[in-house]
Amino acid sequence: MKNLRYLLGLVVLSTLTFPAMSAPKPLNVLATLHPLALIAASTVPLEQLEVLVPAGMTPHDFSLRPSDIDRLQNADIIFWAGPEAEPYLRGFAKRWPDKHWINLATYRQEGQSDDPHVWFSTAIALGAQADLAALLGHDNSEFAQSVAASVQFSEEQLQGLQQRGFFVFHRAYDHWVSERGLLQLGAFTLSPEQKPGIRTLQAMRDQLANGEVVCVFSEPEYTPALVDSVVGDLPVNRAELDPLGSHISVTKDGYARFLDDMAMRARACLEPREN
Repeated sequence: MKNLRYLLGLVVLSTLTFPAMSAPKPLNVLATLHPLALIAASTVPLEQLEVLVPAGMTPHDFSLRPSDIDRLQNADIIFWAGPEAEPYLRGFAKRWPDKHWINLATYRQEGQSDDPHVWFSTAIALGAQADLAALLGHDNSEFAQSVAASVQFSEEQLQGLQQRGFFVFHRAYDHWVSERGLLQLGAFTLSPEQKPGIRTLQAMRDQLANGEVVCVFSEPEYTPALVDSVVGDLPVNRAELDPLGSHISVTKDGYARFLDDMAMRARACLEPREN
């Protein structure tokens, strides 16, 4: 009889329904800049990823609106370039220390450039992405493989062009130039907010005239008037580099495509002209 009551009890228990354990709440990630979103999208589902600064707008021109502050407050993880690149976020990192702030600038290694455009360093991107993936409980080996493939592609594209001198619009590419072993001979301005002096522009004009510089890069976010005034009708190759990669879609392989695009644009400009 005891066994019968025990078996009947098991039957009753088996028919009862218990509330299912709820799945962990997905973490919302806010990448502050477009190129950081390209890195983050390698491990963050797109429905959990937002971008703070609109594509095509630079951090040099951006200021926070109330709606942007709401987005910061609603994010669980904030993937940013650090206070030097994004000074408008400095106070918020201190105000909300309970959030996960992944500051790419803190992944800079001894001896690396202090250029705040840290997303151009593949070493920095790999370190920050690995920590982001770990927070989400994801594996990051696929991203590391795609970056390694892009580095190899870049080396193949730029082989034999490392001693071809070029100018850039502003000092945004130091990490990229260093990793690729390229010969950047100058920039029209250190920062878009600063106007270059007459002596600087004349020295750059002289370098162009004597053939030291074979390529000049402008940027889509800024008018080429300054570059036009210096280059004039000199026979030098010209192309555009976008330090934000605004034309690259935010997808799982977006960062690798950004690196590939940089290499192809550089090659097209640095190659000798056909007579």
